[in-house]
Amino acid sequence: MRPMLLIAAAVATVSAGVAHAREPLRLKPVTRWVLDYADDNCRLARQFGEGDRTVTAVFEMFEPGEFFKMRLIGKPVQARGSDWSNKVGLRFGPTEEQSRVSAIGATGNEVPILLFQGGIRVAPLTKAEEAEREQAVQRGVQFVPEPLGPPREAAATWMELKGGVRSDVVLETGPMDKPLAALRKCAWETVAHWGLDVEQQKGLSRRLAARLSSRPWLRSGDYPEAMIRGGHQGIVHFRLLVDAAGKPTACHIQQSTRPKEFDEAVCRAVMKRALFEPALDANGKPVPSYWVQTVNFRME
Repeated sequence: MRPMLLIAAAVATVSAGVAHAREPLRLKPVTRWVLDYADDNCRLARQFGEGDRTVTAVFEMFEPGEFFKMRLIGKPVQARGSDWSNKVGLRFGPTEEQSRVSAIGATGNEVPILLFQGGIRVAPLTKAEEAEREQAVQRGVQFVPEPLGPPREAAATWMELKGGVRSDVVLETGPMDKPLAALRKCAWETVAHWGLDVEQQKGLSRRLAARLSSRPWLRSGDYPEAMIRGGHQGIVHFRLLVDAAGKPTACHIQQSTRPKEFDEAVCRAVMKRALFEPALDANGKPVPSYWVQTVNFRME
């Protein structure tokens, strides 16, 4: 096997269709949405179903925006595949189209966990947005689509999974506008905890842009040798604080599957190699800002 390092794009959803004849398992909520204000991310969770049919949905934001990370916990969502090639049909219905997303199975406390790759939102990217995202990657900037808006998110009242998991499942989420609004509010408050001016960050006339691409920041040689020998893989969400000159001043691990060797490898590499065109405030003045990204350490 050889090591691979993949820096995830902002979103990994592609519109497509998946056909299944069987009826999905429909689960109603048994708890309210619970919002957890952590130091470096915001977590929104809700439990659906009971007993062996319990599924807990966890949405997380590591920065403000349209996209959230997602994981589902429970026996009904046990993954059929053990790598990112496992594709799951994901739909926020009844108004939105289905997406095909990469998901990997894991286990925590002997309970199956389904981890989704990349950013998720209520609606798949349109073809125009996909083109914009690719252009953003080429320019070394983070892709920021136009907001879907509360009415469109409110119209999404359930979430369906088809294929790639033990059971086709529908979670009766209820309207998604207020839960996601609360998650975004929390994310902006987290930015304030990082020591940045929230109103200034909301009004940027230009976001940070990586000089060259962010992908060369991590190379195959950065894969820790001990992790290669042990066949370990990992996912690391990291945040950089960047000064008004475009130089990183701090690297912080927002969340990681560990071992810690992966965390150390990420921060060591990005602090050494990352360099940016600085963010500009509403008046065009360079100001400090932040950069959030995900690295997948994978054995091929």
